[in-house]
Amino acid sequence: MSVPTNAPLKQHRRITELDSLRALAAINLVLFHFTHVYAVKFGFSTPLGGQWPFGAYGVMMFFILSGFVNSMSLMRRGKPRDFLAARLIRIVPLFYIAIVANLVICRAAPLNGDPISTPQFLANLTLMPRVFGYQCIDPVMWTLQVEMMFYVLLVALMRFGGLRNYFVGWGVLLFGSLTLCPTLDMLQSSYGSTTWFAVGTAVRHLLALDFVPMFAIGFLLYQIKTNAGRLGLNLAGIVVAATIFHCIDHGKHNPAATALITAVVAAAAWGSMPLLRFRPLVYISGISYAVYLCHNNLGCVLMNTFDQAGVSPVACLLIVIAFSFSVGLIVTRRIEQPITRRLQAFYQRRYATT
Repeated sequence: MSVPTNAPLKQHRRITELDSLRALAAINLVLFHFTHVYAVKFGFSTPLGGQWPFGAYGVMMFFILSGFVNSMSLMRRGKPRDFLAARLIRIVPLFYIAIVANLVICRAAPLNGDPISTPQFLANLTLMPRVFGYQCIDPVMWTLQVEMMFYVLLVALMRFGGLRNYFVGWGVLLFGSLTLCPTLDMLQSSYGSTTWFAVGTAVRHLLALDFVPMFAIGFLLYQIKTNAGRLGLNLAGIVVAATIFHCIDHGKHNPAATALITAVVAAAAWGSMPLLRFRPLVYISGISYAVYLCHNNLGCVLMNTFDQAGVSPVACLLIVIAFSFSVGLIVTRRIEQPITRRLQAFYQRRYATT
C-alpha cells in the first residue's frame, strides 16, 4: 500500500483529546507505582487498603498513542532529521539530569540495597541499557528505551520505503515479533547464558519487538484518520497486530481491554470525546514527561520517609502524589522548557537552511 511521504506539510489542529489521554496514562502510572509496585517491593507499615494494579494498560495506551502521534509528526514533516532532532531535544537533556540525580536518590532508603555500578550508569546514558544487559537506574525508564527505539524504527521504515509500502514494512516487524519473541522465551531456561541468546535478546530489544504491535496499531489508526490506503485493509491490520500482541504477551493483557483502549484512542483522535477536553487533563499532559522521569524513585524515598515516621499510608500516598506533580510542574517550567527552547533555537539557526 502506497503512502506519499513528500506531500506538502498540512496544517492540523492540535488534537486536545490525545493530549488528555497522555495525561491519563501518566496518572495511571503514578497510581500504579505508588500503590501496587511500592506495596509489592517495599511494603507499607500498615496496609494501604487498596491498590491500582492496571499499570500495563497505561503503557499500552501510551504506546498506541505514540504510534499515532509520532507517525503523524514524521510523515507531516517528511524530514527524518528534523523529526529525530525534535524528539532528542525534548527527551535527552532532562533524561540525563534525571539519571545524574538518581545517583544521589538511589543512596537513600528503601532504594539503597543495590548500589549503581559504573557500567550500569554508562549503559543508562545510552538510553537503552537493556540492550547491553543492564537494568534501568529508575525501573520506570524502560518504557523510554522502547520509545526511543520506536523513533529509530519509524525513521528506518521511512528511509527504506516501509512507510510507503507500510503493510510490507510493518509486516516484517510483526513477523519478527511473532517468531523471535516466543522462541527466545521458550529457550531462555536452557540457553539463557549463551552468546547467541544474548545477541537474539539484544536484537529483540533494539527492534522493540515485544511492543511493535502496539505501535503498529497507532500507525494504522493514523492511516485511517488521513484516509490513506483501504479502510478494510487498515482495520484488518489492526486486528492482526492486536492478535500478534496477545500471542506473545503470555496472557498479561486482556484482549477486551486492548480493544477498548484502541477504540478510546481512535475516538480521541477523531475528536469524539469532549470529556477529554477537561483543562486540568490538558495541563497535566504538558508536565507529563517530567512527572514520568521524577516521580518513581524520588517518590519511593519520600513515601518510605513518611511511612517510617508513622504517617498513615493513605496520607503518605496523597502527599507523594501531590509532591510528584508539583516537582513535575517545577521541572517542566524551570528546567525542561528553557533548555528545550534554547536547543530548538540553536537547531533552527544551524540547520534551517540545510
